[in-house]
Amino acid sequence: MLTLSHLRKVYPNGAVAVEDFSVEVPDGEFLVLVGPSGCGKSTTLRMVAGLEEATAGTIAIDGRVINALPPKDRDLAMVFQNYALYPHMTVRENMGFALRLRRLPKPLIAQRIADAAHALGLDALLDRLPRQLSGGQRQRVALGRALVRQPRLFLFDEPLSNLDAKMRVEMRHEIHRLHLRLRATILYVTHDQTEAMTLGDRIVVMDAGRIRQIADPLTLYDSPADRFVASFIGTPPMNLIPAVADGRGGLDLPGARLRPPEGAFPYLPAGRAALLGIRPEALRPLTDGRPAPDTLPATLDLLERMGAESYAHLTLPGGAPLIARLPPAASPRHGDTLRLLPDYTHACLFDPDSGDRIG
Repeated sequence: MLTLSHLRKVYPNGAVAVEDFSVEVPDGEFLVLVGPSGCGKSTTLRMVAGLEEATAGTIAIDGRVINALPPKDRDLAMVFQNYALYPHMTVRENMGFALRLRRLPKPLIAQRIADAAHALGLDALLDRLPRQLSGGQRQRVALGRALVRQPRLFLFDEPLSNLDAKMRVEMRHEIHRLHLRLRATILYVTHDQTEAMTLGDRIVVMDAGRIRQIADPLTLYDSPADRFVASFIGTPPMNLIPAVADGRGGLDLPGARLRPPEGAFPYLPAGRAALLGIRPEALRPLTDGRPAPDTLPATLDLLERMGAESYAHLTLPGGAPLIARLPPAASPRHGDTLRLLPDYTHACLFDPDSGDRIG
């Protein structure tokens, strides 16, 4: 079990990279740190690995504080973004290098390499040099090098960012299968929220060195804690529409007045400004011409066809942007006005000043 308590990192120039970071990672959990570039996620990982010194706070494994231990004594394995393979060594030699430094018996080293190679599909590549491998194969070698050490904790620092889209999907499946087989504790850093959603048991969303929300993927998607999480998690992101409460449970939006079902949102006094957060798939276009007052009229700017679905990029009368998911057969034209009926099941309200969720 990994426990990080009030972790803080301040560089000599005064820049604060991580501020008051606290999380407990149970044994066997796959925890993902996700956020934009510069949010402090890789710095947090490097502090756990011992590659950066924490300014304040504690790092503990199974209750033992390891802040003062050098990296080699922490019994961790780290997979880097750039693979970090020795170019003059074969796959076999790269995978066994750390074990040889620890002076493990040669038969044990050979067995661990064989087991890891079989698990990662590297059996036929053990005598090749890194330059003779594809990007995905080199990433598998980097995984195998970590796997043979049988550490207490695996650390992944954006390991898939150098791969093409197809290979990233394949390697996500590989890492997921590896975790299911080993049930190892994994701390994984990525800026790709799709990776975070598909891999993590829980996700830590970070911004500007601070934790914005910790939750499982579905909770993050359906119940974001603030405007940042709502706009960061999800592709396309959640729509955030300026609204004003009428004091009777309704919302006045640019060019529309909505009447959400009773109890859908907390009571807001008349004149209270808010942001209505609603996912693109929760906006259903009406095409039969029947009157429906509780709709959003929006003008089509762009239609993205994705095969099984299409995304309409629209503009509300007041100029606010909007994205709606349409069925693949829908064929609106540029400039058409669509009437969209909201589904309030997973909609939420945010404070436009603080960004916090209301209620």
